[in-house]
Amino acid sequence: MKREDKQMILIYILIFLIIVLLVFLTKIVIENKPKQEPKQSGGEIQKIEINPYPTVNEECTFSVTLDEYNKLTAAGCQGGYTRYDISDININGTNLKTSVIYSDLENSDAKIINEGLFINDKKMTSIVDNVANIKFGIFDNKLFVHDMNNNESNALAFDVDGNQVYNLKKTLEENKIKDLSSDDININSESLDKNSFIFQEGIIEFNSVSNNCQNGEKAKGSHYKVTYSGEKFELPEFMNLVNCQ
Repeated sequence: MKREDKQMILIYILIFLIIVLLVFLTKIVIENKPKQEPKQSGGEIQKIEINPYPTVNEECTFSVTLDEYNKLTAAGCQGGYTRYDISDININGTNLKTSVIYSDLENSDAKIINEGLFINDKKMTSIVDNVANIKFGIFDNKLFVHDMNNNESNALAFDVDGNQVYNLKKTLEENKIKDLSSDDININSESLDKNSFIFQEGIIEFNSVSNNCQNGEKAKGSHYKVTYSGEKFELPEFMNLVNCQ
């Protein structure tokens, strides 16, 4: 091969390497170029805040104490939303922002989306048939809620930060606890006597209702006890049969 041909080949190789190097450097520059945030009016980036609450007329928004709320028998307004802000729910010196929002609108999508129990701006339950179907109590540095809506009866507990630490309905569903007054039937939130619930320090008690005491039946349900300490809740323990009257 002539000397001139070897030199031309070398020149082509160098040109090719230079092109590859330029492409590589261009790619690095493009990838490392800082991305610009979209500008908004005023030159500041605004954060979007999502409001979990529906708009409620001022005359239908009430600030009440826990005792005042527990004595309610009906909502204070008709034809729309009623909101109750409970002012004095304090857990170990920390206030839990607690609200109940109810609507008497008939089964609308807005009703399902907007009503419920709210704790620290988070929606904890979604159905409120009546404001009287939610009762509150404070025991062992926890907020307890007796939720009797949707033809059910449930016990909920929340800690000082508003986190749910107990859900009786979920416990019954997951552990398939038998009602000893019936023929091998599991108890659930729909088969509990809402008027039998007792909340006290370290204990929740309630009765199941398995029959209406007809045809010579001797027991209408079973009595159960849940013991707890801190955030540890034991499974419901059968105590005795509930006799027919």
